Amino acid sequence: MTAVLWILLALAIYVGAVAAINRLRRPPAAAAVPLVGPDGLPQAGGRLKLVSWNVGYGGMGAEADFVMDLGEQKRPTSPALVDRNMAAIAERLADMDADVLFLQEAARPSWNTYRRDVLGAIRDRLPGYKLAFGADIDTVGAPPPINVRIGNAIFARVAATAERRGLPLEPTFEYGVFRKSYRMHVLRLTGVDGAPWTLVNIHLSAFDDARHNVRERQVEAVLAFAEAEYAAGRHVVVGGDWNLRLADTDFPDTTPAKYRFWVRDFPAEKTPAGWHWAVDRARPTVRAAHKPYVKGENFRLIIDGFLLSPNVEAVGIETIDLDFRYADHNPVTVDLLAKVRIAP
Repeated sequence: MTAVLWILLALAIYVGAVAAINRLRRPPAAAAVPLVGPDGLPQAGGRLKLVSWNVGYGGMGAEADFVMDLGEQKRPTSPALVDRNMAAIAERLADMDADVLFLQEAARPSWNTYRRDVLGAIRDRLPGYKLAFGADIDTVGAPPPINVRIGNAIFARVAATAERRGLPLEPTFEYGVFRKSYRMHVLRLTGVDGAPWTLVNIHLSAFDDARHNVRERQVEAVLAFAEAEYAAGRHVVVGGDWNLRLADTDFPDTTPAKYRFWVRDFPAEKTPAGWHWAVDRARPTVRAAHKPYVKGENFRLIIDGFLLSPNVEAVGIETIDLDFRYADHNPVTVDLLAKVRIAP
């Protein structure tokens, strides 16, 4: 056998192994996640400021469209756009002065970021925070430059522990090989003054077939976990990118109906009794990405927000309208108050 044939055989074996690993692996039901950063952080009190932002891997600024939204692009048109977006995102997050940051679609060096470390750039601007990261999209075994590693990140400047918990998965695989590993990313704060917190960062399915109801099954799993945490005496906040419409709005647009194929409403009847939503109804949190953003043309709606247990009050909620310059989502900030729990 010639050297060329040996090389081709080795390559075929390698590709087959990568495909098998990615198709067969299953995320654990629950696993601890290390928090990396400075020691000696203070305990959380009865007040918290929390920010959630889907940062679109630094590649979904106003000039971008996306193939899954029936656009054309699979990644930004140039690395300069990623550089611009990640620098602006990092600067904005540093200026928000939050106790906890929930990020979705935070990227380590990946094919669709031109090997830019978007999460690393954000971490460098937040030296006083600990970081927990878990990749939901991870092309295990695929070599640079074609590998992808994107997921949820939590930054905390208060003492905490972190873990991930699995959610129902989509039945299909991208390219017949890769599948997103949906998880809850959980932060537990010990708290002072009788205020232990459980904060849950989520990014639910966006393009699942309605026949499979993956998003709805994910919601059921998230709510079951949240209610169990509340029953254990904790102050519970579930936030992030629900990929379900959380409020009726009427932001003007000219987007044809075919580009809204992915939009479904949160099943309101599933909101647990006594729980309540913190949503800024005046501003959109996401825009349709079938084409680059033009205000008044792209469909806009609210899919990012926070669900609060009965013993948590939102004393302020605001979507920061950045006009989708650096990501296809706007950041949402909420000021939280732990209320005294009255025994029945």
